[in-house]
Amino acid sequence: MKRRSFVGSLLAGLLPPGTRAAERPSPADRLRFAHGVASGDPGTDRIILWTRISGAVDETIAVDWQVASDPGMDRVIRDGMVETGPYRDFTVKVDAGGLPAGETLYYRFSTSRPGERVVQSVVGRTRTLPEGPLATARFAVASCANHPYGYFHAYREISKRDDIDAVIHLGDYIYEYGLGGYATERAEALGRVPEPTHEAISLDDLRQRHAQYKRDPDLMALHAAHPMIAVWDDHEIANDAWRGGAQNHQPEEGSWAARRDAAIQAWLEWMPVRAAHDGDRTRIFRRFDYGDLLTLLMLDTRLYGRDRQPDAGEGVTPEMVENAMADGTRRLLGREQEQWLREQIDGAGTTWQVIGQQVMVSPTRSPDLEPLLDLDRDSMLPREQLEQYVAMSKGNPPMLLDTWNGYPRARRDFLEDVSRASNPVILSGDLHTSMAGDLIPDGADAPVAVELMTGSITSPGFAEYLPEVRAGAVCDATLALNPSLAYMETDRRGWLCVSFDREQCTAEWHLLDTVQRENYVSAIDRTLSVRAGGIARGLG
Repeated sequence: MKRRSFVGSLLAGLLPPGTRAAERPSPADRLRFAHGVASGDPGTDRIILWTRISGAVDETIAVDWQVASDPGMDRVIRDGMVETGPYRDFTVKVDAGGLPAGETLYYRFSTSRPGERVVQSVVGRTRTLPEGPLATARFAVASCANHPYGYFHAYREISKRDDIDAVIHLGDYIYEYGLGGYATERAEALGRVPEPTHEAISLDDLRQRHAQYKRDPDLMALHAAHPMIAVWDDHEIANDAWRGGAQNHQPEEGSWAARRDAAIQAWLEWMPVRAAHDGDRTRIFRRFDYGDLLTLLMLDTRLYGRDRQPDAGEGVTPEMVENAMADGTRRLLGREQEQWLREQIDGAGTTWQVIGQQVMVSPTRSPDLEPLLDLDRDSMLPREQLEQYVAMSKGNPPMLLDTWNGYPRARRDFLEDVSRASNPVILSGDLHTSMAGDLIPDGADAPVAVELMTGSITSPGFAEYLPEVRAGAVCDATLALNPSLAYMETDRRGWLCVSFDREQCTAEWHLLDTVQRENYVSAIDRTLSVRAGGIARGLG
């Protein structure tokens, strides 16, 4: 079976008519694989395989797994058995080793109980890391998938591609808000009410929320079609998180450490990621080598080393923000992760060095919003909040201090470290905006890296919250004010496709006309590239 035929049959199995985002019924006494399969964190000889058993209550379940070289699972090359139970929410994770490098492989799970027939999962497709000389590599980059706000059409589009080596997910895979919270205005009309309906805080809450996302057929199709390399951002825990708290965590919700640890446990259970380094569950930065072509370094700008945002907390004054911005000791990565990044860059030895991280690096300034907005128009935000945004935009301050903009000294050091690389490309998410720019350090006259930012899968962007006097007004003003930006699009949702070869890196932004209706149109909005050895000339 050809790869494209495999994807077609996979989608047919996962997306039957009339069962969108619904768990298919099964006899109550039968085990089933209601959340599909997934793979991730590829190595040259191994990969993480994931699934979950539904229908069990409190017993330990034995699950068989197989890896084959063909989609019909006739040529099995590795197999084994693993147990799961309520202690890990019946999720199953296998670090399948002894696999051939650089190969497309297929896998499935099966299980049974006495007196019941064997139940099999769908067949998933995955790929190990290649070794040695490599001509090309291609990735889908995704971020910010708010389930209540719209359909995961972008995930479906990625699943249909047969030329993707891996999906790089930059975080906000789930959102913590309950019904009535952020971006849930259309949840009931779309049949995408959060589970549980309240904010996800406890371990049980977070397991339910992950389970709801993993039942979405478009996300199931993506996971079954491609391996994923993922990091978390803030909404896997709470909005605007840092290592000691979060904007969306209040004292009456319990201790921050307990909430953080519950979120990390649920994430490790439900995501196809390898176990934490040396038992430190907060450490998720790691490296993947695609032959001699590129090194992918995944960072954590959220929990591991981030100091508190300069504008966070009650009673913050402009003077307090100014002092925090000038404080050179405040870090975003933390000193240990910074040292690790330098070591990996120095030891890369590949044509391209790709850094996947969560938040905007470009030193972007905000335009004056007053002439760009019509505050008398209906908006998703209250007028009082819009007036506050207008007031804050006077004087063109740095945009959004939850990004690297809030850590200018740390960003200076980061770009100095990145400049050690031969061809650095930085992938970003979080902003719900498709964007690209040249990263030029203060006082320099040429870029040391380029930044490629993926838009959101569904989460609303600036244009959906700000009542612009005309479509694209804020975007156009931002581009005019920030000449280092080569591209910006805030109106539409989608994903980023990034391709690498010996000569250049090419980025394509695939955007959708809607995530609010089941029928949609997807198209490439912009294509930009940078040549190997030409980073100093920037994007073109």
